[in-house]
Amino acid sequence: MVELLQQFAMLDGLLSNWGAIRAKMGPASAAREQNLAKIAARLAAADSLGEIARALDDLLELVEDTPAHDYVRQLLVRSQLEKEKVRGDLSAAPAQIEDAALLLKIVTMTGQALGGAAGAEVDAKVIPVFFATNRKGDETQPAEKRFSGDPADTITLGLAQVTIPVAKHKIGKVETPAWWNLFADDKDASRYVVLHGVERLASADFCTKLSRAVTDGGRGSVLVFLHGYNVTFEEAARRAAQFSYDIKFQGAVVLFSWPSLGTTFGYFADEERAALSAGGLVEFLRILDGGPWEQVHLVAHSMGNRVVVVALADNPPPALPVGQIVFVAADVYVEMFEQKFPKMSGIGKLKTSYASNSDRALLLSSWLHRATRIGITRGEPFVMKGMETIDASTVDTSLLSLGHSYFGNKRTAITDLGYLLREGLPAARRGLEQPLGKDYWDFPR
Repeated sequence: MVELLQQFAMLDGLLSNWGAIRAKMGPASAAREQNLAKIAARLAAADSLGEIARALDDLLELVEDTPAHDYVRQLLVRSQLEKEKVRGDLSAAPAQIEDAALLLKIVTMTGQALGGAAGAEVDAKVIPVFFATNRKGDETQPAEKRFSGDPADTITLGLAQVTIPVAKHKIGKVETPAWWNLFADDKDASRYVVLHGVERLASADFCTKLSRAVTDGGRGSVLVFLHGYNVTFEEAARRAAQFSYDIKFQGAVVLFSWPSLGTTFGYFADEERAALSAGGLVEFLRILDGGPWEQVHLVAHSMGNRVVVVALADNPPPALPVGQIVFVAADVYVEMFEQKFPKMSGIGKLKTSYASNSDRALLLSSWLHRATRIGITRGEPFVMKGMETIDASTVDTSLLSLGHSYFGNKRTAITDLGYLLREGLPAARRGLEQPLGKDYWDFPR
């Protein structure tokens, strides 16, 4: 009886956490998937303890050669029963609990269910997020705390693995546990967007792996994403993965994460950190010089636009095939942008700015600085020759949001950005409307 209970505990632990196990196994090879499918089929058809045990051994052996090994080992340790205590409980239990036939049936059904889960389609899709950051790092910390909000003297290159819960994912949403759900497992890859691992890479290894990812994607493009204020490294990685997944980007995504403190009250400290980060972005773009990418797109959100504007305007043009340059909800002083933008002439194929009169975060920024930001619409959006401006005021009108993250969480904006970044289509060819006599574009109402 004890052995049956132990077998059940192991199988149940693996079955309950299979989504996370599968996600932690990392990108799949064809050979591994074939082996997994065979083992899963054996488990699903097993009708004896011996067959279940042999298939389970093979499954654990297959997982042992993947990054999920340590996680599975912890699950198995946690599933170990205190045998003497269990024997004592069984001896005092009612007679019907000693029905070995019933317990055997339960164990067999659990093994078959694990086989079904292992043979099902992946419930979480792994998105490789390459990164460059001038945050200080600590290799002793877990992935989600690996990089702090303190600036470093040099940039760190690497690769993070983020998973999207395909079965539950909604376009525009970075799935996380609800704030009131104190008992949720925020590492459950079947439910949430999860950062699983962070690998630091030398410059040569970074470029090699990035080149391979671009080639595998088939379109030869790189999307460099810069986050805004009040964003941790973990949050930035999850947003970069969700954004690239939702716009169906077919190249490789790279996060440039500058050292935001990731706190609501760190606004002015973040301003100083953003100002320090332009040099890091320039250094990173030079590393990309000479790679096989056909286009390198730059997408910046909020305060991240300051990093891009200063990097491109105050330094020699990057020797890269820059494609789209996209300023989303840019927290940049209008007068500063007017001075810097002409210096960016000739860089990139098309420059696009998204602005909104519903952006309460930029309204607050404008009030704090007594200076209008280019991402906020006051009557009409800010326009400038050489740049297409999109008025996104109708995209996010929810009273429950700040109207500042519409680029990544509103389907209308995501669809438009997808056409821009995947196909390079100008506003006139993306179904947008141009008000009569105006130099900007609206989303259809």
